[in-house]
Amino acid sequence: MTLSKKWLFWVVFVPVALIVAVALFGETPASPVAWTPQAAPSLKDGVYASNDKLQNTQVFGSFNLLQPESIAPGPNGVLYTGMNTGEVVRLNPGDLRVKNLPTTAPFALLANTGGRPLGMVYNPRVGLIVADGQRGLLQIQPEGGVKVLSQQADGVPFGFTDDVAVTADGHYAYFTDASSKFKYPEFTLDILEHQGHGRLLRYDFETGQTQTLLSGLQFANGVTLSSAEDYVLVNETGAYRITRYWLKGDKQGQSDTFADNLPGFPDNIRNDGHDVFWVAIPSLRDPMLDFLSDKPALRKALSRLLVHVEFPVKPHAMALAFDAQGKVLENLQAPKANGYYYITQVTPVGKKLYFSSVHLNGIAETSNPLMNP
Repeated sequence: MTLSKKWLFWVVFVPVALIVAVALFGETPASPVAWTPQAAPSLKDGVYASNDKLQNTQVFGSFNLLQPESIAPGPNGVLYTGMNTGEVVRLNPGDLRVKNLPTTAPFALLANTGGRPLGMVYNPRVGLIVADGQRGLLQIQPEGGVKVLSQQADGVPFGFTDDVAVTADGHYAYFTDASSKFKYPEFTLDILEHQGHGRLLRYDFETGQTQTLLSGLQFANGVTLSSAEDYVLVNETGAYRITRYWLKGDKQGQSDTFADNLPGFPDNIRNDGHDVFWVAIPSLRDPMLDFLSDKPALRKALSRLLVHVEFPVKPHAMALAFDAQGKVLENLQAPKANGYYYITQVTPVGKKLYFSSVHLNGIAETSNPLMNP
C-alpha cells in the first residue's frame, strides 16, 4: 500500500467507518417519535429579520463567571447567578466591569449547590430560589446553606429541574422539570426524542407540597409570571413555542399557546414587570433537525452519535421581546454579540438588559431599546 493510500485509509476511511458503526449499532436511551413542525419563519424579512442590534454589547466577567445560565436581580442593584462549578454568587455589576482579571473574583460566594444551578429568582419573602438541574428546587439559606425544597412530583423524580418563578407574596414557586427521563446535560437527546417528558410544577412554601400543573411538555424550560399573576408562561424548547397556563379567571386550570413557531430554541423567559416578556434564543432552528422531524429512525441514529459528541451550535446571539398578546415588540440579534452568543437568559433591569449563557463565560450588557427610545 502506498503512502497516499495509507493516509487515505487511516485519515478518511477509518473515521467514517467508525461514525457509521456508532450510528448503526451504538447504544442510545432515546426513542424518537415522528412529528411535523411548521415551516421555520423567515430570517430575511418580517419580525425575525436578521440584524446587528447586539453587535455593541459589552461583555464582563469572562475570566471569573463560569457559564452563568441565569441572572436574578436582587435588592440594591445586586445580581445573583450560578456557575458550572455549582457555586451561587452575588455580584455588583459595576464591580465586575472594572475587575475582570483572572486572579480577581468580584463577587461574594453564597453557597455551592453540589449540582448545576440553572434558573433562579430572588424574592424578599423567601430569599434566593434555585432550579438546580441535578438536585431539584433549592433555597439558599442566609447563612450559606442549601435547603432542598422539592425533588419529585406525583412519585416521579425530577430529571432536569430548569427554571423557576416565585409569586410576589412568596406563597408559590412555579418551576419546570425539563425532562423526567433525560438528566442534565442530556437536553439534545430529549429534543431529538420528542416524547414530551417536561412538566410545569408548583411548589407551596406553606405546605411543602409540589403539584403538577402541566405534563407532556417538549423540554419545559424557562418560566415567568404575568404582572397580575393570572397566568404563567413556560417555554417549550423542543416545540419552538411558549405555552400559557391560566391561574385565575374563566380559563383557570387551562392552557393555550402564547407564541408559536419561533425562529429558534427558546430558553429562559423574564417579565420586565410591565408584561413585556424577554425570551432568550440560544440557537437558531436547524434545517436538518426540522427535516428529520418525521424520520424517527434517522433521529435515533443521530442520537447514538450525540451520546458521544455535542451537536454543533452556530455562533449567533438572539433576544426577543413579546407583549401580553404574544406580539413581537423587539428583535435583537448579532452574528456574535461582541464575541458573546448562546444567550440563555435576557434579564431586564431598569434601562439595561443583562445576558447570561450556560455555554460561555461572563455576562453581557446592553441598553434596553424599549426603555431607551
